Amino acid sequence: MKMHSKALALLLAAIMLVTMLAGCNSASSSAPASTPAQGGSSTAAPADDAPKGNADRENVNIRFSQFANSTDDPEGMANDPIKKAIEEAVNITLEYDTGTEGYDDRMQTELSVGAAPELFPTWGEADKIRAWVDEEAVHNLGEIINGDPERYPTLYKIINTPEYKAYNKMYLGDENATYAIYSISSLAYPMFNGVPAYNTNILNEVNDGKVPATVDEFVEFTNAAAKAGYSGWWPYNVKLTNWGEMDATIASPMGTTILAPASSAWQGFMPDDDSKIGTADEHWTMMTTSEQSKEAVKILAEMYKTGALHQGIGVLNDEDDGYSQFANGNIAAFSYGYGYYTQYHKIYKSVFKAANPAAMIADVTLGTALQQDGRWSHKYDTGTWVGANYFVPTSCDYPDRVLDLVEFLATSEGQMLLFRGIEGLTYTMDGGNVVYDMDAFVNINKSYGYPNPDRCRYMWFSYLFAGGEMMLDLENKDWWEAVTTPFDNTIEWATEEDKEIYDYSLSTIQSFVDNVYVKLPAYYGFVALPGELTDVRTACTEITNRYLSAMIGGQMDIDANWDNYVAEYEAAGAAQIEEALNASIQECRETYGA
Repeated sequence: MKMHSKALALLLAAIMLVTMLAGCNSASSSAPASTPAQGGSSTAAPADDAPKGNADRENVNIRFSQFANSTDDPEGMANDPIKKAIEEAVNITLEYDTGTEGYDDRMQTELSVGAAPELFPTWGEADKIRAWVDEEAVHNLGEIINGDPERYPTLYKIINTPEYKAYNKMYLGDENATYAIYSISSLAYPMFNGVPAYNTNILNEVNDGKVPATVDEFVEFTNAAAKAGYSGWWPYNVKLTNWGEMDATIASPMGTTILAPASSAWQGFMPDDDSKIGTADEHWTMMTTSEQSKEAVKILAEMYKTGALHQGIGVLNDEDDGYSQFANGNIAAFSYGYGYYTQYHKIYKSVFKAANPAAMIADVTLGTALQQDGRWSHKYDTGTWVGANYFVPTSCDYPDRVLDLVEFLATSEGQMLLFRGIEGLTYTMDGGNVVYDMDAFVNINKSYGYPNPDRCRYMWFSYLFAGGEMMLDLENKDWWEAVTTPFDNTIEWATEEDKEIYDYSLSTIQSFVDNVYVKLPAYYGFVALPGELTDVRTACTEITNRYLSAMIGGQMDIDANWDNYVAEYEAAGAAQIEEALNASIQECRETYGA
């Protein structure tokens, strides 16, 4: 969960003592739920050979832990209607446990002494999973689920998909070793940068309102804005070490990248042929110091010289300086991740309209990703990353009951409860539209110090399956399809003005997104470079920052120094990165590919 106030430390320490004393083996004395959730009867015991629903199973205490919420309002927690609904559906007693400072260390300590929560996360660290499995500290959830597929139909379907087994194989070398519930992060819409937002008045004044579609047109527009007394373009870049916007706007449409080989394994590289991605012939080449990148840097340097590129690049203290200048009409084009609709919402509503209360959406034009010589800017991405892994410790004597909880939360009923709440209380239906009562959600969530979440509405369990905190259709879709196509409720609960902003930005982005976003095969999620190349990648990053800063800023002649740039990359060992990347891609395709 997102970071919140750290003033909870003393209270959390007290809570920890209580919860540790509760332990995993303590069953609650609470009466079973009055209404069965999965069959059976709450009043008559079933025959020994009859399948049991949760109402007929022992009511147990399940302590669920998740990072960074508050639990300092016992009365509010006791009256939490969503918590009660989950408890009644599964016939359990829920206990929430949280923390910020030292949270991971505490989880490790509690696991070591046999007092870990019945369901708790880590951040997907492979070394922890392997160690805990070797130490027999966590349950083999696959054995339990596969042993009773009728009891856990959704989980059974999830863990037996090829993609889920690929994660088992990556972590433990055995595709059938299912010790964790994997939380996969993905967004409902592709995210990418390199899409400028324009001050519409300046666009009209110097370009007759025409939105640039190519690199050449964009350069021409920004130069015209500079001649008219404006700064042409401010791509988000605080200290000339973040080149992402310049790269996506100028270099990528030119078929190259100026980024150093850092961050994702393939950053700084381009595929030789997009059509061969996913085949045995795929190959990626480092482009950071290529001749194409040299030409892109020349364009950026010339833009900086003329004022088409903001003269304060690398000088402005933070993004707010750029925002304020854009809001005040001093900057013609502004770039900061506007390939994702909520970012446009930020630049328009939180920045431009905040400074110009009478503004309308039409005053800030969302542009398009650029092309050059028929090629679009490209974003190569898997669209996913591991958000967290959830475990059931072996100190827990009733892992089957914990999995009953997980199974319920994986169903459509459980997901609706987490992300929409309770019909008639937190939302109502108006035809096919969901109408939220946001005050009701605030009243629930404020008990946990989290009154206004932006994606999830009920913060507990929001990371359990989706690291992006979005609703999933795990019941009706295959696991990989579900986690890579989450449902973003943001638009559903948006106010009229916000919805108008979202609709405008989404419709604009959707007109070109398929030309820009290149989704890589799932096995790219396992591509990694050897740890011994860390120093090489760090050295390359330093070299790039040093050369690009001086070249774009005009302190270094590009033609005279480009060969030196290339030579420093070679001396640093850049060729090793390219070799290792392609070897890893090939290995992952053979190991995890379809």
